[in-house]
Amino acid sequence: MMEGAAPVALAATSPILNPEKEGQELAAKLRDSTPAENSEITGVLEITTHAGQVRTVPIVSRITVTPTNWQVSYQTTDTNLVPAETLTIIHSPGQASTYRLIAGSNVAAPSPTRPFADSDFWPLDLGLEFFHWPKQRALRAEMSRGQPCRVLESSNSNPGPGGYARVVSWIDNESGGVIQAEAYDSTNKLLKKFALGKFKKVEGQWQLQDMRIRNVQTEQQTELKFNLRAK
Repeated sequence: MMEGAAPVALAATSPILNPEKEGQELAAKLRDSTPAENSEITGVLEITTHAGQVRTVPIVSRITVTPTNWQVSYQTTDTNLVPAETLTIIHSPGQASTYRLIAGSNVAAPSPTRPFADSDFWPLDLGLEFFHWPKQRALRAEMSRGQPCRVLESSNSNPGPGGYARVVSWIDNESGGVIQAEAYDSTNKLLKKFALGKFKKVEGQWQLQDMRIRNVQTEQQTELKFNLRAK
């Protein structure tokens, strides 16, 4: 949770007056939200298999803000099991995001459902691509994890093999960010659950310390842990 005014108390749930209009407005704000400055942070991807085996992949995340767009890159380090990869996502207001994957000597636009660094994160997860889908609908207002939220459903009429047919996101009213989400496959079966973890105060600002995504069908989980420290 970011610092700011105290959140306004809401009922446990409340209806949305214009679901399609509010849904489009929420998705647009999430698509076009630009970071304030460049940054670089290190961390690890901690991947836990259904059998309980854990492997870690070092990662560096960089944000670069330009006058016309902003870019975020995720660069992993070569390990015994997973080769180094760099995924770059370019966000431009009012336009579709652009994805580029460097794996070895190959540079290409990755499949949106290709596991990044053999983790449970896909490019479309890291790029929040579902907020670009044409159909966005605000379902309700409710409390989640102690925060007043709007619940947004993003639907995809053509998910493709193994893709998401819809994603339900809980949007924090105070910070405007996603605090948790659920992704469903083409048969409307729950596929993944995403959640932000702990926050840490660094130089007077609250920063995200970790986030995790769990594939409930394979029973594998990946946690992205950041090393937060003062500049």
